Amino acid sequence: MNCMRIFDRFLRKKDAQTSRNGKITVKEILDFAKTYEELRPFFAFFVYCFRNIVDSEKKIEQKVKEIQTKTQQNLKEDQLFKELWILRYVCLYIWFIDLRPPKDQAELSDELLVINSALKNVLEEKNKLDYLPWLNDGLSDFNISELNFNNLKQLKKDFSEKLAERVPHIAFECTEGRLGGELHDLVTELIMATIQRDKKVFSMDDESALTEEGVKDIKNTIVEMSEVRREIAENFMNSVH
Repeated sequence: MNCMRIFDRFLRKKDAQTSRNGKITVKEILDFAKTYEELRPFFAFFVYCFRNIVDSEKKIEQKVKEIQTKTQQNLKEDQLFKELWILRYVCLYIWFIDLRPPKDQAELSDELLVINSALKNVLEEKNKLDYLPWLNDGLSDFNISELNFNNLKQLKKDFSEKLAERVPHIAFECTEGRLGGELHDLVTELIMATIQRDKKVFSMDDESALTEEGVKDIKNTIVEMSEVRREIAENFMNSVH
């Protein structure tokens, strides 16, 4: 079943490139067979990764409740949940490109097809296909939806910077405009810790839990971000006096 779904999308992709008048050629079938055999392990790998993301939803929800209980402050749970999903989805693209760098546009297109097919497979399995529209919309913020072989290097180069901008921005939006403070920092910590755990899962690390050192690094990063925010605020206040 998975093979046939990917085959169908493979042919539709070819349709967008050339007109074949509804005919499936022997060459197309052989091309697909070769591509499928090469990428089948990665399809299974992405199914595993996406299942991990879905299965972690309850843990994320529990963590959000703990944050709200601790701070006694409002949090936009649905927005945080969606933003975190999108962020994790984008990270999988970037990590996979590093894991299996494509040699040309055709190879990149096949790899993207594998990621998308695995996502749909898991969402259908978990009865969550309604996630697809906002997930795909979220890719545009990172230019993933326009990804091609020519801008691949630039995308990877810009990703770390964009990620560093996006994490505090998500925390700001989801905490109803709070900049700094306990709620903002706890949400930032949740986002960063989740991405780090995903990276461990993606790397097939035997121990997916964060180490004490990993948690310390996250907290130190948040402290540094807080200091930068404070300097910006102080500079602004000085400028208006």
